[in-house]
Amino acid sequence: MNAPMQVSQTQKDLSNGVAFKVAELAGQASREGRRFTVALSGGSLLDILSPPLVTKPLRSRINWTAWEVFWADERCVPLDSPESNFAAAKRLLFDRVGIPRAQIHAIDDRLAPAAAASSYEAGLKEVFQAEAGQMPRFDLVLLGMGEDGHTASLFPGHELLHEEQRWVAPIFDAPKPPHQRITLTLPVINHAREVIFVVAGGGKARALRAVFDAGGRDHRLPAARVSPSGGKVSWFVDSEAAKDLTPLLDKS
Repeated sequence: MNAPMQVSQTQKDLSNGVAFKVAELAGQASREGRRFTVALSGGSLLDILSPPLVTKPLRSRINWTAWEVFWADERCVPLDSPESNFAAAKRLLFDRVGIPRAQIHAIDDRLAPAAAASSYEAGLKEVFQAEAGQMPRFDLVLLGMGEDGHTASLFPGHELLHEEQRWVAPIFDAPKPPHQRITLTLPVINHAREVIFVVAGGGKARALRAVFDAGGRDHRLPAARVSPSGGKVSWFVDSEAAKDLTPLLDKS
């Protein structure tokens, strides 16, 4: 896989690297007179991303009113649940910056997974106004990666990896709890202008090495299949996650 990678020695450096890149992309959208459409993930991503965004200098530099926020995946739990990606984002980011609530697109937590996925896709279509047969084009999709190489709620060996039509799909049997979720599909992720992976911790070193060894060819590794057509993918990782990549990085 030939993708830019920034390896950070500390959590603070990792946070700053990702946050300043996000601020750069948001600023570019503002300069071009566009809203900034971004899809967030859960896990540790918000813990890493948020601290520099909600403090100076970035908080005051960013035009938060231009943001349209969606989720790359979400757990089918109440929005105020500790397991909710929305709840984490609200606590760590939304409560501290000025994104209008109407531009934060949470799932309808009253619905069962299939209905929630359909409703979320309808909301995406309303915002993006894509032409028939076209996928939405996010400015940025922010993704993490699990120790098994999963990303968003797309898991190794799962049938959703072969989905080509739907923008948003339900999952009822996620290998890790909570088992019911919704997720953006690969065609949507791969239509983004920018995809950023944020990966931290030695427990993910083997999967990260496998993703880069696979180079997008191993369909068992969802993260390896993220390769935006007409867009860019980059990786922000800490030194522990990158510890098995030294031979590959030396060759690049």
